[in-house]
Amino acid sequence: MLGLLRTTLALMVVTFHLLIELSPLGTYSVFGFYLISGYLMTLIMHDNYGYTGSGRLAFAANRLLRLYPSYWLAALGSAALIIGIGPATVLRYHDSLFLPQSLKDYLSNASMLFPAWLPNSVDPRLVPPAWALTVELFFYVAIGLGISKHPRRIKVWLLLSVAYVIGTYLLEAPLRQRYAPIAAGSLPFAVGSALYFLAKEPRVYQLYVRSRLRARHLFMALLANCLLWTVLTVTHPGLYLEIGFYLNIGICALLVYSLAKGDKIATIPAAADKVIGDFAYPVYLWHWQAGLAVSYLLYGEAFHELSGRGAIVFLTTLLVVAVLSLMTIYLVDIPIQRLRTKIRAMNRPAGRDMPRRLR
Repeated sequence: MLGLLRTTLALMVVTFHLLIELSPLGTYSVFGFYLISGYLMTLIMHDNYGYTGSGRLAFAANRLLRLYPSYWLAALGSAALIIGIGPATVLRYHDSLFLPQSLKDYLSNASMLFPAWLPNSVDPRLVPPAWALTVELFFYVAIGLGISKHPRRIKVWLLLSVAYVIGTYLLEAPLRQRYAPIAAGSLPFAVGSALYFLAKEPRVYQLYVRSRLRARHLFMALLANCLLWTVLTVTHPGLYLEIGFYLNIGICALLVYSLAKGDKIATIPAAADKVIGDFAYPVYLWHWQAGLAVSYLLYGEAFHELSGRGAIVFLTTLLVVAVLSLMTIYLVDIPIQRLRTKIRAMNRPAGRDMPRRLR
């Protein structure tokens, strides 16, 4: 049931970027994605690939096949828009959207590796939110190498992650130091990885059952938390709002645990949840470009704002990004999935049945 959750998070990112930039929706959603990835990557390393040399290679190959072809298509779409609409107009729309100028720019945009303490400070980015994929790739490598192989490793990882967060507060660092660096992404990834082992503990499950919390309740709590802190951010811009940021991690952790134990957010078939989840990644990749094209075609200028015309652009963009996502799924994801399935089948741990597709 992670598909519905992932696509909801992706749509929250779209809302943050294209409509309500004062909202914390974007930061909350990115950390939700990190937490889900920590859980899923630990799960598939243990249950699908194993920690042999061939298993690690298969894991790496499938991660690359999952991320890069769709990303490259979206990056080419950005380049086409920059050339077609004009660099100056596009740059006013988003200050990271311009064509690479140097070999380093080309390599960063081709590899999704934006080498800086704050990856979101590196320009140009043909796919603006791809800086978060730099963080994802780092922890994919760490998980593949075994950082979440044993519970005791995760305990050390969690302690170091918490120590980093505490250190930023002691140094009076701003929120961006707890959000954008790779070190900041360590906490949600570690929490997600820990959920893999917690989901196997009967005593933890008994506590969960006694709490009477269910996935649908936690999903509503997640949305309510985002809405509450959005309202507070808009109405009280100077208010200290990081409480909601960490509440979001806790709620996401409980929700992912609930889904891992077989609960459901809504009574929809697993196949439908998978289809919904397939939209999450292309929506994340394409929404800036779709908003650019829609605003320019409707109003003759490229913009994103909280206004009447901004709402029209936003709603139209949702339709356009759905079409672009569907095209990406059918032209890229589905053909490549056949190859990914073969790689998984050849490298699954001995004695285990063929696993179902997770992402």
